[in-house]
Amino acid sequence: MKKILGVIAVALFTLGSCEDKIELELPENTGQLVITADLMVSDQQHEISIQQVVSIKDSLFSPITDAEVIVKNMQNNRTYTFQAGADGLYTYKTLRLQEKVTYQLQVKTADGREIQGVSKVPSYVDVDSIGLSQRIIFTDTIYYPTLVFVDPPEKGNYYKYKMSVNGGKLRFIDVFNDKYNNGLEVQHDIVDRDRDLKVGDRVRILRQCIDVGAYNYWNSFQMINPGSASPSNPISNLSNNALGYF
Repeated sequence: MKKILGVIAVALFTLGSCEDKIELELPENTGQLVITADLMVSDQQHEISIQQVVSIKDSLFSPITDAEVIVKNMQNNRTYTFQAGADGLYTYKTLRLQEKVTYQLQVKTADGREIQGVSKVPSYVDVDSIGLSQRIIFTDTIYYPTLVFVDPPEKGNYYKYKMSVNGGKLRFIDVFNDKYNNGLEVQHDIVDRDRDLKVGDRVRILRQCIDVGAYNYWNSFQMINPGSASPSNPISNLSNNALGYF
């Protein structure tokens, strides 16, 4: 592996927010709920999406617009009620999440279904250096961003990466844990398996420190084989058979 600098422009955004397209394998007309609650420390305004499956075959989802959506700070028991809006989006405009604090998501639909999820906000881990590397595979040269940092001594740190190329949408790329490198200097290679970078590309990286529930969701998401005879769905940290994550 050879390190290179200055070939591809890289901008690092340590915290941010966007929606991920989630493809799930479900039977038709189950009425199953899909909840996306990607709340971040860097944001003051947060959105939670609640959709109901109508037809997977036709990619049809019906927004749930009459649910009660609450996020609770488990340290001081303060609650935040999200306001319903169009397209199944629930918003709270002045919530500042705190690191190392556990929050609980509470959703109650008009037909009486109750869903809960719990997530602890991890501390952010600073990046020491950013660069670009290249690998030569047969006759092809593969370029990819690299981030180097020191993993904290405490076990159980998890990292999620998204990437945008030439101003395109941020897309999920990979997740990592510290099972084999806890407390050590770590290099994460951010390789897009669906697109090869080329000289002149402008790359934007979003790095998130996440908890184990979000890690399990995205790790299982990337390991799902769409061509499998028995496709499955990502591991959710939500109750009552709901899909998605908090």
